Amino acid sequence: MSLKKQLSFFEAFSLAAGAMVSSGLFVLPSIAYQKAGIGVIFSYLLAGILMLPTIYTQAELSTAMPKAGGSYFYITRILGIPTGVVAGITNWLSIALKSAFALIGIGAFASLINPDISEQNIKLIAAGATVFFTLLNLISTKHSGKLQTVLVIFLLTILALFIIDGYHAIDFTKFRELKNMHIPSILGTTGMVFISFGGLTKIASVAEEIKNPGKNLPKAMLYAFFIINITYILVVTVIVGVLEKETLINTLTPVSAAAKVFAGKTGLIATSIAAILAFITTANAGIMSASRSPLAMSRDNLVPKSLMKINKKFNTPHISILLTGGFIIVMILAFHINELVKVASAFMLLLFILLNISLIVIRKKKIRNYKPTIKAPFFPYSQIFVSIVYVLLIIEMGMKILLLTILFIFISILWYFLYSKKHAPEKEAIINLATTAADDSINKDETMVDFEVELLEILEERDEIVEDQFDKLVKKALILDITEDMDKSMFFKLLAEKLSKELDMSEDEIYKKLCDREKLSSTNIAENISIPHIIIDGENIFSIVIARSKNGIKWEEKKPPVKAVFCLIGTLDERHMHLKALMSIAQMVQNKDFITRFENATDVEDIRTTILLTPRKRESEHEKNI
Repeated sequence: MSLKKQLSFFEAFSLAAGAMVSSGLFVLPSIAYQKAGIGVIFSYLLAGILMLPTIYTQAELSTAMPKAGGSYFYITRILGIPTGVVAGITNWLSIALKSAFALIGIGAFASLINPDISEQNIKLIAAGATVFFTLLNLISTKHSGKLQTVLVIFLLTILALFIIDGYHAIDFTKFRELKNMHIPSILGTTGMVFISFGGLTKIASVAEEIKNPGKNLPKAMLYAFFIINITYILVVTVIVGVLEKETLINTLTPVSAAAKVFAGKTGLIATSIAAILAFITTANAGIMSASRSPLAMSRDNLVPKSLMKINKKFNTPHISILLTGGFIIVMILAFHINELVKVASAFMLLLFILLNISLIVIRKKKIRNYKPTIKAPFFPYSQIFVSIVYVLLIIEMGMKILLLTILFIFISILWYFLYSKKHAPEKEAIINLATTAADDSINKDETMVDFEVELLEILEERDEIVEDQFDKLVKKALILDITEDMDKSMFFKLLAEKLSKELDMSEDEIYKKLCDREKLSSTNIAENISIPHIIIDGENIFSIVIARSKNGIKWEEKKPPVKAVFCLIGTLDERHMHLKALMSIAQMVQNKDFITRFENATDVEDIRTTILLTPRKRESEHEKNI
């Protein structure tokens, strides 16, 4: 069952922004400062820069395949099921752990009310908040999205005021310490603060529920990245420039502590409210997006099918949401905050490595129907570079984190052999096929064909295309890709030859019908396009033949050659279908870039896909006018 598209651009932006701003800004700077000192500013800056290639990777893959599960879905389809199992569980754990960190932040701010509050009580408060947001997500994604929008607007307003007022209170003499920065400490801290940015790409996990994802998804991700990245750097700069070293090291509420210095009790209260709202936005977005990973895995039979159930009343994956909420509560109660941050960051980095590898593979293979609406720049060099850096950052976070990451990969692979391999369909990974299809003369593997068909279905869903009768005709149509020079007469003879077997008519008879129709009036209806058509004997027969001529068919004197031909063949009783087909073609060719995309299609099937994905009114919208 498909999830309903109900999230607007601004709601998607709010989910992406909300996934970034939380404990990573309101709690983590003090923890990071203990390790990097004033160089923590550069740790945040460097983490943001290293995120950029992966954001573009995620944006490209998510617009080509906007499906629930996000990263898991792309990695599974491209690198295969074993890697997909690792990716799916990694995706789920990384988002859930980030959400757990945000929820602990809610408990940490209780220390402003009761400075003597114990760590255990902080965790209990966080667990209670988890229950609330789990229930909220059970009721409605739409309500969650609208709440997210309101919270993010308020949050960004408070942070803007914090930056403006805080700038005037900065003691710039503190920045003299920059000359004593310890580079290894800055690099080690960069890996830790990755949790602050990792949530941004998780918006792709709910891509299936975003309206017009081809346009809104990359815009939401990129707008959120640049706005929040700049906000992070400016806020951390204010914190470091305002607070004394001892205060910054010992507080778990650095933003509120800094606000109290230059804005008094009012600043303390305002930023504390903003912090709580930040934790709410991240926790809400995290539970929403994390729960879609088990949903996507269950669709592929990699985990029990019960996780893919959609609640009929609220249209939400209730079992997956409950499992995610329960897991977050366990992690909150089990992990210390420092361990939680490092493990979550390590899992995110592992996932980003797999994402970048996936993009490199699918670009190299040149998969038909892979049609993202945005392309990652500086490909593949930026993806290779940051993936190597991600490995180094995981190592830099310590041997314990590295061993936990390796253990997790081992457990995921074990799950694959014990469960997933027995239940999931056997499909070869595209990475194994990348060297076997160097040209079109080699037959495609069945797995590749299945993947291309699935991609087409995803693109139709992305562009909200509801198949009509003309689409069905195109899907079974004979398509001719003509490379040699020819005129109209030669083309009619070729067409007659191809149709004679299907129509049980002689080539001469078909050729005569085509020529006779052309004598009545030219079927060259527009520049580069012709629609010849004939009526045949019989009943309930209608079909279409599509032709592309790379050099153009010489159709009429003193007119440009025809590049696209749509030949309609039908019996007299199918005249209504003839008119519908003509209307569909007319609407399609009115798209300014249609002929360009038609000419640039890589092969026959890409020609078919180009036609199927070209925007036009579907039959349900215009059939009343026929």
